[in-house]
Amino acid sequence: KPKPVEEEKPEPIEEEKQKPAEQEQPKPVEQEKPKPVEEEKPEPIEE
Repeated sequence: KPKPVEEEKPEPIEEEKQKPAEQEQPKPVEQEKPKPVEEEKPEPIEE
């Protein structure tokens, strides 16, 4: 009877998925948004 079969299952897989999953999310995405876009608007147009 192959009992070690259960030990063959990689248990650390759960920890590997949860830990790198958070780091996988791109946090700098907010900085990617072009903020200077508002400055691009020609305000002196009213003048």
